Amino acid sequence: MSAQAKIEFISEQEYYDGEEISPVKHEYFNGRVFAMAGGGYNHTTICGNVFAAAKNALRGRHCKARSGEQRVKVEASGLNTYPDAVIFCPPARFEGSNSHTLLTPKVIFEVLSDSTERYDRGDKFRAYAQIATLTDYVLIDQNRVTVEHFRRTPQGWLLNSYIRRADVLRLEDIEIELPFDLIYEELELPEISLAMPSVVEEE
Repeated sequence: MSAQAKIEFISEQEYYDGEEISPVKHEYFNGRVFAMAGGGYNHTTICGNVFAAAKNALRGRHCKARSGEQRVKVEASGLNTYPDAVIFCPPARFEGSNSHTLLTPKVIFEVLSDSTERYDRGDKFRAYAQIATLTDYVLIDQNRVTVEHFRRTPQGWLLNSYIRRADVLRLEDIEIELPFDLIYEELELPEISLAMPSVVEEE
């Protein structure tokens, strides 16, 4: 999701109170709020698909999937934001007495767009990486079949990239699989070609 800054500084509680009545979701960081623009058809479709696939895969288990309505807070930096989808497992922790703000995500999904890709790969990923419970960070391209899966290991974050619709996203820590056919359901998107360009010999 894209964010546009409003020049105002408010407390975190004022931000939470405002989110309760606002028709638009906002990020919050260092006293400033950033309006998050809604996504287009592909973005919305993929977000719904990921949530539905994860929820179905977790049916009957202790871990739970939530949609982009679930706010997540990075306690180390104070960033409050809304991932496109999230999975959390017990013992889950939330800010305050309600479940509006999750502190302990296990898996975070972000659907990339032109306006957010740099942020999702950079500052936002670095912020999320400060969450000790986070084991997997998944970036999904909305314009072509491409998924990048960052998995936390003792040596750091390990990246696996997938570019085929027949591929499957495996989340080993929670033992579920999300087929790309479900992630990209209802969308006809191109796959990346790895073929080398033809060499034309000069006469």
